[in-house]
Amino acid sequence: MKDAVLDYLRGVKQADSPADVLKQVYHIPVLAALIAFMLAVRLRALENFQTDGGVTFRGNDPWYHFRQTNYLLEHFPTTMPFDPMTNYPTGTSVDQFGTLYDQLVSGFILLTSFGDPSPEYAGLIMLVAAPVFLTATVIPAYLIGARFAGRWPALVGLAIFALLPGTVLRYSLVGFYDHSAAEVFFQTLGVFGFVTAIAVAQQTQPVWELVVDRDLDALRRPLLYSIGAGVAAALYMWAWPPGILLVGFTGIFFALKITTDVYHNRTPEPMAFVCAVSMTVTGILMFVPLNSFTISGATNHSLLQVILPLGVGLGSIFLAYLARQWESRELDRSWYPAAVGALILVSAVAFSRFVVDLTGSLLARIGFSATAGARTIGEASPPLSQDPPFEFIYSEYRLALFTAIAAALVMLARPLIKSDDTRDTGYVAAALTTVGLIYLGSPVVDQIAGIFGTTWQVLGLLISTGLIVGATLRHRYDATELYVLVWGAFIISAAFTQIRFNYYLAVVVAVFNAIFIAQATDFLDIRATAGSVRDSAQNLEGWQVMAAVTIVFLVVAPFVFPTVAAWDTGSADSNRPGAIEIWDDSLEWMNEETPAPGTLENPDAEAMDPTGTYERPADGDYDYPDGAYGVQSWWDYGHWITVHGERIPNANPFQQGATAAANYLLAPNETAAEDALNEKMGEDGQTRYVMVDSQMANPNSKFSAPTVFNDNVSFDDYIDVVYQQRGEQLQPVRLRTQQYYESQMIRLYAYHGSAVDPSPVVLDTEQRTVPTRGGGETQVRVFEGGAQTFGSLAEAEAYVEENPGAQLGGIGDNPTERVDALEHYRLIKASDTPSRNYLNSYRRLQQQTNASAGSLLRNTPSWVKTFEKVPGATIEGSGAPAGSEVRATVPVEIPASGNQFAYTQYATADENGNFEMTVPYSTTGYEEFGPENGYTNVSVRATSEYRLQATTDDGGFYAGTASVDEAQVVGADETAVDVQLSEEQPLQLGGQSIQASG
Repeated sequence: MKDAVLDYLRGVKQADSPADVLKQVYHIPVLAALIAFMLAVRLRALENFQTDGGVTFRGNDPWYHFRQTNYLLEHFPTTMPFDPMTNYPTGTSVDQFGTLYDQLVSGFILLTSFGDPSPEYAGLIMLVAAPVFLTATVIPAYLIGARFAGRWPALVGLAIFALLPGTVLRYSLVGFYDHSAAEVFFQTLGVFGFVTAIAVAQQTQPVWELVVDRDLDALRRPLLYSIGAGVAAALYMWAWPPGILLVGFTGIFFALKITTDVYHNRTPEPMAFVCAVSMTVTGILMFVPLNSFTISGATNHSLLQVILPLGVGLGSIFLAYLARQWESRELDRSWYPAAVGALILVSAVAFSRFVVDLTGSLLARIGFSATAGARTIGEASPPLSQDPPFEFIYSEYRLALFTAIAAALVMLARPLIKSDDTRDTGYVAAALTTVGLIYLGSPVVDQIAGIFGTTWQVLGLLISTGLIVGATLRHRYDATELYVLVWGAFIISAAFTQIRFNYYLAVVVAVFNAIFIAQATDFLDIRATAGSVRDSAQNLEGWQVMAAVTIVFLVVAPFVFPTVAAWDTGSADSNRPGAIEIWDDSLEWMNEETPAPGTLENPDAEAMDPTGTYERPADGDYDYPDGAYGVQSWWDYGHWITVHGERIPNANPFQQGATAAANYLLAPNETAAEDALNEKMGEDGQTRYVMVDSQMANPNSKFSAPTVFNDNVSFDDYIDVVYQQRGEQLQPVRLRTQQYYESQMIRLYAYHGSAVDPSPVVLDTEQRTVPTRGGGETQVRVFEGGAQTFGSLAEAEAYVEENPGAQLGGIGDNPTERVDALEHYRLIKASDTPSRNYLNSYRRLQQQTNASAGSLLRNTPSWVKTFEKVPGATIEGSGAPAGSEVRATVPVEIPASGNQFAYTQYATADENGNFEMTVPYSTTGYEEFGPENGYTNVSVRATSEYRLQATTDDGGFYAGTASVDEAQVVGADETAVDVQLSEEQPLQLGGQSIQASG
């Protein structure tokens, strides 16, 4: 390598003219300009993420990287061995975080700050890490493109890469401190490593005899380059454990190449040499981060990352040995591929359990499967689930994906097209047709994929691989070209299964567009005439110029306006931290006004250190102290709770605890919610707080996500779609079912745990038969005009009873039946920021139904609401009419907004007039409890005593008041509150009797 660099520099120095020098080095300033442009686009909104208190980030996962990197700054180079501050009550070890990526960033911070970084400087480096890693990808991507297409076509391909406005841009903007950009860099580096090692092996032909003779002079270059490829693959998996994807498609390439080399009477040993050396190096290096001597899946550093590369290396040695045996026994070479296929099949059956687990893990985690749970993750959702194929492709790549696929098909078909065998022409036609059907998402292919129970993208991968296998059996391909074809087939299939893998596809598109440009110029014979710029211009014919202009326009023109869009995506207005800015107030309050984990109800106990070092428990289940507790929310917000609140979430964005969270949030009553918590908590765990935001409660936002994880329900159980007649068209309107109102998170967010009766709002509908798109008919409910509001609930109920098509409630926060109160949950903090999206959805519903604004919302939709789970105080009463319903109400104030709400609870008196109820809100004693003695300093407080009342059928009215101390609510005082109701006279107003109420 050193000699090559010196020779290159001597050549530059001895050049005859500046023009010759420029001809040799022009790619360097062009690459520098592309890198500068990419950085400028990605760093425009830097100021949005710099705050007075340090830095902030966009999204969820960047906060966990922030946590891990800060740990490394204190313990470099050791990463956090175990984290009990998430996934309560188990804790977790997540190897996708605290890996090489975080070590490189923290190492750079420590090196450049001389071991004493300020929080502001460390935060700044974290903010710009993703843009830097992504732009660094330009170097290995250029080297790959230049190998196949030459320098200037490679630069054109990289220009396309720099202009791409889609996923690759969003995942590499400033403020997105995630490993995605590092994945792209290290995978591209790994691909370059294998392409180079394979090319060197083709030149030097390292065979078994050279190994036996220990001919180091002959083996040195292929050995060193193969070791380099193995190191690059290991670095990729060190940065991202699921990077075992690289081992997977590289192993498939070597199996394919070795097999077809034998079939074509070529020695397979050079490829086997590269595979054996590189994969052995990778497997050995994967012992370094190994922390689990089990095969625990693709997302963790486990024996999987050791066994698979070693297995691939041994497999290549075996295939080469088998080829020697085949040759020595003079067996028919045409049977060799069949024998290899049979051996693979037998091995898969023999190790079926391991193969099934491995395949399932790789498909689910690496990208060839979009499970129901994965579909709730924005980055893991199928890209074509919302948009038609062409719309998505054009928004991501414009026409560059089509030209890339064209280049790949030309590479695949060129030897066949040049063949004199007429069978090859038919093979090319069939291949082009099949690939076109697959990647355009043909409905026929969709149906076939459904028969096999998989996605059409996976089927596309299998058929594409089959086409490549068929082509390589028909003709012998250059090994490096075959490798990038296999790489491209895998990545495009992954990208169309999970949207995040489009940041990988961006590099593939760049490389294959470079190849496309080279193919086009070769076809037009432009490069052959380019002795100099002037000679080239003079020798070009008119048709060549027109064709070249057309190609340039086809590839580049669609990016002219998207360049503006790309700049806008990274602008200060578009690239902002998002909801964390609103959540931060509630999380900061939780950090200051609730007991630290480990000190709940015991302030003398030792608090858990949120940034401490905790050893990995042998069984992976952390033994928490008695005063630890969990915070329940949807898994999206787990990392925010860990980092900002310094509390322990039950669920996190690793989707740990997601099913338990879904079961809790959708529980139809308080008992079911408690059962869901107990299933998660086990014998020793306890959940103290619940955080619900407006997105979780909004059917148009995240409410549907928990329904995916709960096997007993579907989103349709909570939403009732009716249609509004508007002119000649029917417009869908989403109403809510009673099951929606009774779900735990709606009881909390919309009603603050209070009992709620229906409002006298009625929507009158009728059944109609309407045609469907398929030519059939279906029954729908239709209404005209809008909702009616009656003077009393009794009037509304009477109307509904007389009109079968009428529906009581279901609009906004209005249930169709009473929703019972929660006994053990109270609102303790509400953010002062209302949710505009939530309010807008209600305004739209108001416009659709003509319901009054006041009838739709029961309480102010603060963005985040925090609740405490408490034992509750028992109110024991007497003096109520026998069998009467006793109502207890207390007014409560939210300081952040100044608004009030009423908590209401009901109980039924027995034959002696006695009753009992449990209430979660206190009215006095707040000053006696706070974090200093192991409890909560509640922000939301009652403004007066409970008012209790009961009535009789003949108009009798009984009332009383109750003062509930904070000690009774939190269980420090288990005595009950005694209340004696006494008969009172109804107030008189305008000649009519009305009942006194609180």
